[in-house]
Amino acid sequence: MKTLSLLMNSNTKVMKKLNILYNKIENFFFKQDNQTEFLSFFRVAIGIVILLQFTAVLPDFNKLFSSSSIIPQDIMGVFTPDWLITFSKIVSFLQTFGIEESTTIVITKVSFITFCVFIIIGLYSRVSALLLLILQIALLKGSSFFAYGADFFTSMSLFYLIIFPADQHFSLRNFIFSRKPDDRNFTPVKRLFQVHISMAYFFSGLDKALGFNWWNGESIWKAIHLPYSNRDLNIDFSWLAEHSYIVSLIGWSTIIIEMCYPFFIWYKPTQKIWLFLTISMHIGIALVLNLYYFSAIMIVWNITNFYFEQPAKKTVFSSKKKISTEYIPKQAG
Repeated sequence: MKTLSLLMNSNTKVMKKLNILYNKIENFFFKQDNQTEFLSFFRVAIGIVILLQFTAVLPDFNKLFSSSSIIPQDIMGVFTPDWLITFSKIVSFLQTFGIEESTTIVITKVSFITFCVFIIIGLYSRVSALLLLILQIALLKGSSFFAYGADFFTSMSLFYLIIFPADQHFSLRNFIFSRKPDDRNFTPVKRLFQVHISMAYFFSGLDKALGFNWWNGESIWKAIHLPYSNRDLNIDFSWLAEHSYIVSLIGWSTIIIEMCYPFFIWYKPTQKIWLFLTISMHIGIALVLNLYYFSAIMIVWNITNFYFEQPAKKTVFSSKKKISTEYIPKQAG
C-alpha cells in the first residue's frame, strides 16, 4: 500500500508539473495582450518600404523584367520551373489576346503602386497584400538573377500582412465605413512572427560561426570593398589594413548579436539593449554596404516584433477606504 501511495503521489506531482508547463505554453502563444500598435506600424512601414523600393527600380524596369532585359528571358527561364507564373509568362499570355507588352508593363507598374498605397492607408490591406504578393513573386521569380535578400523578405512581409488583419486599426477602411475594430487575439500570429525572426538570426549567426571568414574578419574586409559598397559615404577604410583586430572584432560582434538574438531579445532586462544592437548593426549595413531596403525591412521587423512588447503591469487591488498605517503589521514592511 505504501508503494502504491508513493506512486500515486509521484504521478500527481508529475501531472501538476505538466499542467503548469502546458498553461505556460498556452499563455505564451494564446494569451491576449490587446496591443495593436504593432499592426498599424508594420502595415504602414512595410508599405512605404516596398513602395520606395519599387520606385527606385522603375527607371530600369524594362532592363530587368521586359523582353529587352539585360539577361535574356530565355536564359532566366531555364532556372524557373514550368508551373511557376513569371512576368514573362504573363506578358506572353496577354499577347495572345492582342495586349502588347508595353501595355502590360504600364498596368503592372500602376497596379504595384496602387496596391502599396492601399496597404499604407489601410484600404482592404489583406486583399491588396495578396495581389501584390502574386505580382511581386511573378517579377522576382522571372528575374532571379537580380534578386537578393530584400526581395525575399518583402515576400515574407506581404505574407504576414495577409495573415494579420492589419487594417483593423488606424485605417481608411474603418474611417469610411465607420467600423469598430474587432476584439481579436493577435498573439498566435505575433508569436509566430517573433519565433520566425529569432530563428532567422540564430541560423544566420550559426552559419557565420561555422566558417573562419567571419572570425578573422575576412568577410567584413571583402564586404566593405565590394564594387557596390561604400559608394555614398565613400569612407576610406585603408587604415583597417594596419588594424586588422578591428575587422575581426566587427565579425565577432556580428556573430554574437545574431546567435544570441533568440536568448537576449526574449529576456526582458536585455530586450531593449539587444534591439538597439541589432538595429545599429542594420544601420551600419545600410550606410556602408548601401543595402538600404534590406536594412529597412529588417529594422521594421525588429521594431514590430519587440519594440511594442511591454512587461505585464502588476495590478494591486486596494479597498476604497483608506487604512491607517498603525493597523498594518510591522512584518508587512
